[in-house]
Amino acid sequence: MAQNQNQVAAERAAGAQAGGLATERPATRGRIIILNALPLNAFPRAPHLRLDILPVSISDLTQWVQRRVAEGWQMVHYIRHSATVETLRAIGIPLNPQPNSGLYQYQYGDVLIVITLRNPPRGQEVQQVSPQDLESWVVTVL
Repeated sequence: MAQNQNQVAAERAAGAQAGGLATERPATRGRIIILNALPLNAFPRAPHLRLDILPVSISDLTQWVQRRVAEGWQMVHYIRHSATVETLRAIGIPLNPQPNSGLYQYQYGDVLIVITLRNPPRGQEVQQVSPQDLESWVVTVL
């Protein structure tokens, strides 16, 4: 248990040096999943689920995603809001241009990126989104 905690601490420290995202080359290529929320029902039912949630800037996130995609990582998004998809594409995150309202199901090894509006208006569909309107987190299943 202590060894596992030390490994998690080391990985977090490495991630903090890069604005929340580790810069070392991954051992395997996986999927980068972009979500607009963190759906707990996307994870398999288990007696215990631990998540590590780390805020990251949109600019650091963009650079990290671009490197991983160049290395062959698969990119999938579950964002139904077209203005958010357009903004993420405009800043260099290579998303499929079509909004996606599908339901995400976790697969072992997925890297989850949750991107939300900083101050979402209730009951309204936002027509324009700027990068400054967005905030993001990296979610890791421990």
